[in-house]
Amino acid sequence: MRFDSLTKAPIVVAIAAGILALATFGTHVCAAPLRAGVAVESITADNPTVVVHDPLRAKALVVDDGTTKAVIVALDVGGVSTTLLSMIRSRLRDEFGIEGANVLVGASHNHHTQGQVVSDVADRAIKAIRRATETMVPVKIGVGTGHEDRIMMNRRLRLKDGRSWTIRRANPSPRAADIAGLGPLDPEIGILRVDKTNGDPLAVLYNFAGHAYGGVPNDGVTADFPGFASAVLEEAFGHGAVALFLQGASGDITPIRYKNVDTPPPTEQLGTMLGLSTLKAVNRIETQEGGTIKAISETVELPRRQDAEDRVESLEAQQEEILQFLTGIGCGTHGAGTFLNFKSFLPLYMKHTVDPDHPSYSSYLYAHEEATGNKGLEHLDAENRKRVEKYLECIRQMERLIRIRSNLQMMRRHAKRTGGGSIAVEVQGIRIGDFVLVTFPGELFAEIGLRIKKQSPFEHTFVAGYTNGHLGYGPTTDAYEGQAYEDCLTPFASEWQEIYEAKVQEIIGRLKTTDP
Repeated sequence: MRFDSLTKAPIVVAIAAGILALATFGTHVCAAPLRAGVAVESITADNPTVVVHDPLRAKALVVDDGTTKAVIVALDVGGVSTTLLSMIRSRLRDEFGIEGANVLVGASHNHHTQGQVVSDVADRAIKAIRRATETMVPVKIGVGTGHEDRIMMNRRLRLKDGRSWTIRRANPSPRAADIAGLGPLDPEIGILRVDKTNGDPLAVLYNFAGHAYGGVPNDGVTADFPGFASAVLEEAFGHGAVALFLQGASGDITPIRYKNVDTPPPTEQLGTMLGLSTLKAVNRIETQEGGTIKAISETVELPRRQDAEDRVESLEAQQEEILQFLTGIGCGTHGAGTFLNFKSFLPLYMKHTVDPDHPSYSSYLYAHEEATGNKGLEHLDAENRKRVEKYLECIRQMERLIRIRSNLQMMRRHAKRTGGGSIAVEVQGIRIGDFVLVTFPGELFAEIGLRIKKQSPFEHTFVAGYTNGHLGYGPTTDAYEGQAYEDCLTPFASEWQEIYEAKVQEIIGRLKTTDP
């Protein structure tokens, strides 16, 4: 079926539509005619011992305005290595004469490939690009946005002590009383719709921010939520149309119910919801013939972090504070000071939770003691409440220790690698008609993506992370004070954000001009 359903209309409507079409054509007489092709190749390894829930794919979209070609490759993998990127770009330059600046290679940041990605990803990506180039047809394009705020959330929790805590399966979560809030979410779906000139769908390129690490119930190979979303779109479109997913600024964005232990992973449900929201938005997008393609790629030097030793000292001090607490210095006067183990704690905790006023016995015995002036149960309950609270505090401190130890290990690795100089980072900008996309080779925070969109002079500007390389996390400058997972793992100094954003806006400005 087509993206939009067409019904027969009275002749007057047809005439009006014809006039509107002529008027629209007249406003775009300077736009170059566009041709596009799309193709898909499997990149799932053939391993009969591994369960494949749904396949991994390499998808290629090639768009040509007669002067400039743009190539977009979407891979269902965790990241794009420098080696893979270089292989694809060099072969495209040699075989098709397409410069690297015009080639974007993005990963969905899929955590559930289960090691079953073929070794010849570059060959298969080139094969898809070659078929897309050979099957190019005249096209019309349109740009728009969708909205989906039900399937993702920010995973960095702001704590009341000024620090942050990242929701991870590797760590427990903080108690509710310690949480002050959480970071922002970008619910926007950025969409480039590509139709054949007869209105049949050819491709949809869509951009959305969310970590692809939910997995499936059988723990099999899966393309995760982007794979399920794309399947919804491709089934709805028909005509062999292809949906290509580009990951957004999702460095601090996680699927909702990520740590739910009561139900299987809802990944397929979340992907289906994204697919339907994207489809709804696609149906509102009008396409038009013509459009200019521009591509700019530059390298910016971002400062390497120099604070690893200081961060290690801070984390070691926090670790020592917890260890001192757990030793129960002063026979319990300070610190943990509890003789409970889990076997004795659990029944006490249950009794004090079920009936906090009468945890030790039935209420009538409490009434008897009150009548006789005996306070034995009252004193026992008071002591047991202290013991339960101390045991719970021990658990909370151990949960803190797990997080601190994890961050400490990462910072110690950084301390060994710390040196002067900077890190070379590619920033790419691609414009296809009114569709503008800028990139980062790593895990951008959602707030940075939102800032880029807000500052852009274009109505439709989108941000693709995990693209043209994978250098690690890109936290906001403020996030470094949080001492959480992402800001411990990033290789960049906190000043990187301002430099990167300035380069992005410079490139966007150049995409807006008619100059090459």
